Amino acid sequence: MAIPEFVLRKLVVPGSLKKSGGGFSFVINNTFAPATITRFELFNKSLPIPPDSVSFSMTGMDTKKGTQITPENPLLTPVGIEILVTVNDQPLTDSVVVKGMTKEVGEIEFSLAQKKERKRVKKIKPYLLTRFSAPLEARIKMDLSKSNPPASPFLLGQFVEHLERCVYDGIWTSDGSKLRQDTLDLIKQLNPPLIRYPGGNFASGYHWEDGIGPKANRPHRHDAAWQAEESNLVGTDEFLAFCDLIGTEPLLVVNDGSGTPEEAARWVAYCNEPETTEQGKRRAVNGHPQPYNVKYWGIGNEVWGAWQIGTTSAEEYTRRLLRFIKAMRAVDPTIKLVAVGNHPLTAEKDDPAALWNKEVLSKAGDQIEYISWHIYQPEMDGWKDLPDTFELFKSVCAAPLDIECFIQRIEKEIAQYSPNKNVLQALDEWNVWLPPLQGEISMHHVTYTMRDALYVASTLAVFYRHQHTLGMANLAQLVNVLPLIKTDDHSAIATSIFYPFIFFNQMELRVVDSTCQSAVFETKALGQNVTAHENVPWLDHLVTISEDQKRITLLLVNRLPENRMKVNFSLDATPVNSLEICASHPLDANTNGYPYKVKIQDAGKPVRQNGDWQIMLKPASIVFLEFKRGV
Repeated sequence: MAIPEFVLRKLVVPGSLKKSGGGFSFVINNTFAPATITRFELFNKSLPIPPDSVSFSMTGMDTKKGTQITPENPLLTPVGIEILVTVNDQPLTDSVVVKGMTKEVGEIEFSLAQKKERKRVKKIKPYLLTRFSAPLEARIKMDLSKSNPPASPFLLGQFVEHLERCVYDGIWTSDGSKLRQDTLDLIKQLNPPLIRYPGGNFASGYHWEDGIGPKANRPHRHDAAWQAEESNLVGTDEFLAFCDLIGTEPLLVVNDGSGTPEEAARWVAYCNEPETTEQGKRRAVNGHPQPYNVKYWGIGNEVWGAWQIGTTSAEEYTRRLLRFIKAMRAVDPTIKLVAVGNHPLTAEKDDPAALWNKEVLSKAGDQIEYISWHIYQPEMDGWKDLPDTFELFKSVCAAPLDIECFIQRIEKEIAQYSPNKNVLQALDEWNVWLPPLQGEISMHHVTYTMRDALYVASTLAVFYRHQHTLGMANLAQLVNVLPLIKTDDHSAIATSIFYPFIFFNQMELRVVDSTCQSAVFETKALGQNVTAHENVPWLDHLVTISEDQKRITLLLVNRLPENRMKVNFSLDATPVNSLEICASHPLDANTNGYPYKVKIQDAGKPVRQNGDWQIMLKPASIVFLEFKRGV
């Protein structure tokens, strides 16, 4: 046997072997290297257990029977992902043996019975901080007398695109006939202030008139952006009714790739003109006599990219942009417009993104309200050489610092090229995006862990700290595609990155001046948009205060993967609420089979210690604290 049995036994999570009903179960956690299992057999007292009695459940995978594991349909076992093995109608004995075949190491065989061994002192790698060591300490200093003007209410925006199962079988049923109630219930918890629609890449080939009128008459179209079939069963009226139901502002993106200014103007008219006009009558016939009054409109999407329908130069886009602005504002001069921009990867003036922004801002900056840009960290080039788990954890946690850098660069460009108008930034697509688990059929089927929740919390804190220049942000996407919410045929669940939005919904919009004293770490680069960093605090934080100065909220992000952190701060107020987002392991993820590995729970109120408030944070956790004055 290539691998000794005592090593293979370590695949079984200690304490996981349990009786259950008339059978038993155990959990395997592959900590060695990715493996491809082409045969899996169990024996009890040397007798084979029928394969149809054995099932496997794993993060990112539907339950799989033992009979389904073949060389043609292997079981893929990524590193660090738990697999629950359930055996029905078989007694648990001391003689259960696992046998299998892998593509990587050949035959494997080991007994589930664990021999009693002498306890050994575990040697800790010098870089690895363990949860059993003493907690690190950190201190927050805040000045409640110094707070910024309120941040934009649109920093917690979302994005819905006609892509894979985001719209159909995500927010709506697969036939587009009605909203999914389970998904809707979760979206209502998010309370999104703004939702961008219908793309994304999809928008550059979308003709809005295909998606209105009787559903039986709507044409099916080939979606050239994503090489899919679009039924148009969900369109303008359905989406805007959905926005009205959940109380959110829509941001509609017009097609400047294969569309025309006249087409865009008709869409504005359909949404905003009274019933007495041509398009208003058309809308009324479709069941909506009252105008929707859509305020926010995007003109194009990433048309600087070679993959985009209608890709073009900055000069040509600006000429197109001005024609679209003229046509759309002729219908409704009150609308607020988002133009296509990009984020410079360098501080050089000849950076391609900087040159694009210069052209748009200098020629059209006085006629737009926002300039957009998108970021997914790391970009796919950063996937090629991912570091080990611990280094990756640190790099992801520190990646929001690069977003902060991009915000600052674009802020300078706006000040330089459009000084006479306060153009705001619209980060209307953003997310963390690491490779999907082995076996996933789409690059968008990412499994988000507690680590990624830390990233989202820190990114939102960056947004709030830059409220003077960032006017909106939209996480991509709401359901099933890089998702906050994930659905299957039976349920909808919140992924780990859902929960930071719940906390930020409870934060105030005024950010208090504050500093943090904390131990620090260094990180490695991941591609171009996640650079190497030094002196990154293990504790991230944000302090906000209400207009009347009576309610103070704190967000605390413990980026230590396996260490507790004791946080101290001075505040003359009374704690009234304390919640935490946490998991048993920093790489735990919510799935439809295990929906609450990452969850919100009570954190225990801070305690007084030598005149300071003190609270203990779990490893890799996010804590929300609410204080009130005069209580």
